[in-house]
Amino acid sequence: MIDKSVPFIVRRARLLLGMTVAEFASLYGVADATVSQWECGVAHPDPQIWARIRSLTLGASSVLDEELVRVSPLYKDLVDIDDLTKPIVASKGIIEALEAVGASETVRALEGAKFDEHARNSSSFEVSGVRALETLQADPGWRGGNLVYAEVHCMVLPLGVWVDAMIAPLPDRLAALIEFAPSKRGAESGFWVRPVQLKDVVGIWP
Repeated sequence: MIDKSVPFIVRRARLLLGMTVAEFASLYGVADATVSQWECGVAHPDPQIWARIRSLTLGASSVLDEELVRVSPLYKDLVDIDDLTKPIVASKGIIEALEAVGASETVRALEGAKFDEHARNSSSFEVSGVRALETLQADPGWRGGNLVYAEVHCMVLPLGVWVDAMIAPLPDRLAALIEFAPSKRGAESGFWVRPVQLKDVVGIWP
């Protein structure tokens, strides 16, 4: 029987390293599809690889987790699992992007305060990232341990851009990791939040 923690731990390791599936697969000398199987919970890494992945994710302190996110050039946030609008730490990539557009108040929010107040006063709140986070937070599967991750398409209001995001729970840290990138689809596909349960992904690989 496959350890139920495999999808969470593998995905967490990959996101903390800021790697794509292909890059993570190359790091461990396996096929891209193998990493996808690990993240879907239908295959288990071999013992040596599993030990390395667990050492990276579970052996590190929360301070190390925060530092890995903080120094990333990618768009990442580590947030409170009980309040997804409450940041713990933001990546260098996000802060630099916000500073570039003069969103100093949002940078301050990312340094410890909640960042939902400004979004609520916006005419675009209904398509905002804050609304996406609140929608996910309200999903009964979020804290029930039934969600592997969530895919989100929304607008990051301070940057004025539509993004594609993935939000992955880190239940052992009482946190969640958000990773996002500008979306090529823009506004055309509209706002959506798609929680993905383990049962939705098990069996998609041969």
